[in-house]
Amino acid sequence: MLVLGVEKFRPSAIRETVADALRRTLLEGRFQPGESLSEVAIASEFHISRGPVREAMFILAAEGLLNHTQNRGFSVLNFTAQDLTKIEQVRIPLESLALLGARGNVTPQELARLRTLRDNLSKSFEDGDHYGRWLCEIEFHSAIWELSGNSWLVASLKRIMIPSYMYGTAFRMNRPDLSGKLLHQLHSLYIEFLEGSSSHTAEECVRLHIGLPITAV
Repeated sequence: MLVLGVEKFRPSAIRETVADALRRTLLEGRFQPGESLSEVAIASEFHISRGPVREAMFILAAEGLLNHTQNRGFSVLNFTAQDLTKIEQVRIPLESLALLGARGNVTPQELARLRTLRDNLSKSFEDGDHYGRWLCEIEFHSAIWELSGNSWLVASLKRIMIPSYMYGTAFRMNRPDLSGKLLHQLHSLYIEFLEGSSSHTAEECVRLHIGLPITAV
């Protein structure tokens, strides 16, 4: 049974509206890991043709949020806690590099923007707005990655982290002690490093941010 709730679409942006609605539904955990998605059912729910639905699904597949298999269509990632652990192993060196690169390029205006995003994502968590928090999370980290000035690094981090943020939340893999206050503290680690007020290295900031000890065990 299709579980999407649909509002009016802007005629000029049907594809983007469908993609956004699908992201929200994925984030809410309404689909099961590995579940196949029916283009026909979604098109019927939205009262539109299959074309824009298929285009929207390709957008999500390009973001790493859906699997696409020739002749079998689209499905939800079969994302597991083991996948999350493997992503963290890759994330630590990559995001450490991004922090180091960003520190030399960050401006007071960009630091102010990061503080606003940090505050907004903490509030979104407290308000139970999972989608709002996800958007702030992506925007916060993407801003830092972009400041590194390394487009290959940015592309690599987006490819692994966008699905990680999405499915870590959707499949309830977040740390059990997570709170708005803790999110504020964890994101402040990055801001303090960028502004030069942190006693931690870039790698230590990343490890602390994702809840790992600052020395490898």
